[in-house]
Amino acid sequence: MVVLIYACGNPYLERHHFDPPWHEEPHHRPEGMIALCTAHHKKADGGAYTKDQLREFKNNRIQSENIRGQFDWLRNDLLALVAGNFYYETLRVLSIDDRDVIWFNRDEDGYLRLNVRMLSVLPRERAIIEDNVWANIGDPIDLQSPPQGKELKIEYENGDFLHVRFFVIDSAEDAYKKYGCAPLLDTQQIKYPLTTVEVNYKIGGTGIEFKPTGTSIQTNIITGCFMSHCGHGISLYLGIQFRENPSLLTFIPSSRLMLCTCGSGLRFKHCHGLLC
Repeated sequence: MVVLIYACGNPYLERHHFDPPWHEEPHHRPEGMIALCTAHHKKADGGAYTKDQLREFKNNRIQSENIRGQFDWLRNDLLALVAGNFYYETLRVLSIDDRDVIWFNRDEDGYLRLNVRMLSVLPRERAIIEDNVWANIGDPIDLQSPPQGKELKIEYENGDFLHVRFFVIDSAEDAYKKYGCAPLLDTQQIKYPLTTVEVNYKIGGTGIEFKPTGTSIQTNIITGCFMSHCGHGISLYLGIQFRENPSLLTFIPSSRLMLCTCGSGLRFKHCHGLLC
C-alpha cells in the first residue's frame, strides 16, 4: 500500500514501523506499518505523530489516490540514457558482474517502479530501493529526493554516487531537439509522450562512471547507439570485488577463513571481512 502523508507527493518511500515501534519489537506486520517518504519518516521516528495519527494517514486512501494521479508520467513508455546510449522500453538499465544495479518494474496499473542496488568496494551500507521503497540507505553525505519524484541523488563519502533524473517529452520533435537522436523521430516505433530517465552512476575508488553522455570505461562499450525492447541496457563484467551492505549478510562467519556468506565464493577475509 502506498501512502504519502500531507500531500508531499514523494514516490520514494520507507517502511515505518509504528505499532509497536521497531526498537520495541522488530516486526513486519502490515497493520503496524506505513510507507512514508524519507523526510516524514525521520519526523515519525522523532515522535512527531501519534499512533492514531499514523493510522489515520494509513487509512486516508483518498489522499493517496489523489497524489498517485500526479505521477501519470510514470505510465509512459520509458527511454533510458546511460553511458551515451539510448534504450527504449528496456527496463533493465544497468547490470555489472551479473548483478542488476538500476532497473524498473511496472506495477499492475502500469506505473514504473524504480529499483536500485548500489555497489561499493567498501564494506559499507549502500542504497537499495525496491519498487520505489527504500530497503537500505546507509549514511550518505548527500541525499536529494524532491517531492515531484523526477529526481533522485545520493552520494557517499568515498565517491559512490547515483543521480537519476526523469523528463517528460511530448513529441518526436522535442525529443530530437533535446537529444539529436534520429531514431526518436520514428513515431511508428516510438510512442509519445515519453518518459526519459538519465542515469549518472559512479563507483567510488575505481574511476568508473556512467553518464547520460558517455562513460569512463574505454573498452567494451559502444556509445551513440539506439536500442529498442532489449532484455537489458548496459551489462558489463568488470571482475571487481564489491563488498557493500555487510549488514545484509546471512551471518558473519565464525572464522575469517570460511567462505563469505554474500555468495562471492571468496573467503570472508578476502571479501566482506577485508580490512580497510
